[in-house]
Amino acid sequence: MSCQELRETASLAGEQVRPAVGVQKIAANEGSAALWQSLVKLRTRASLMMIVAHPDDEDGGMLTYEARGQGAHVAMLTLTRGEGGQNLMSADFDDALGLVRTQELLAAGRYMGIDQMWGTEVDFGFSKTKEEALENWGHDRVLYDAVRAVRLYRPLVVTAVFVGGITDGHGQHQVSGEMAQEVFDAAGDPKVFPDQIAAGLMPWSPLKVYGRVPFFR
Repeated sequence: MSCQELRETASLAGEQVRPAVGVQKIAANEGSAALWQSLVKLRTRASLMMIVAHPDDEDGGMLTYEARGQGAHVAMLTLTRGEGGQNLMSADFDDALGLVRTQELLAAGRYMGIDQMWGTEVDFGFSKTKEEALENWGHDRVLYDAVRAVRLYRPLVVTAVFVGGITDGHGQHQVSGEMAQEVFDAAGDPKVFPDQIAAGLMPWSPLKVYGRVPFFR
């Protein structure tokens, strides 16, 4: 990857993050299995982006089915690195934990066959309400990240694990569910974040948006 690509704000190649550690090869990405995967993707123009708050929020089964089973181009926008979470496996916390969870999610993404994107939000720990999370993050900042990701990846479908309501529990979960709905309209509006358009990111309007049915009252 050239330095020019890394500096180009409208370059999807520059946005994607790859691990800097040696990893075991995945059978599905090698040989005849990889060829079959390529052929499956040639049969469809389907594309999807899931928006979540933390590493481990994602619906990995659904993403794998769409990416590997249906051949869709699939991306996930994870707003935070999960640095505010708990850790019973090691002494890593805060930024160190965020690095661990980043690498874990990148590894999982290679198995799922998806592209990983990140927001700029910091996981400050558990929040009880959406309002508390937005007070810390800023509504426009989160929406900016979501709009940028959608304009970069240009998915036909946006989906979320959460719905943006109190049934999501964690306030940061609520924000991710709300942003999936807001970005459906915002990403296609040229009046929203015109600086992105000036940098080469053209407006993009997905065709559908989905949220999961709440799993508790």
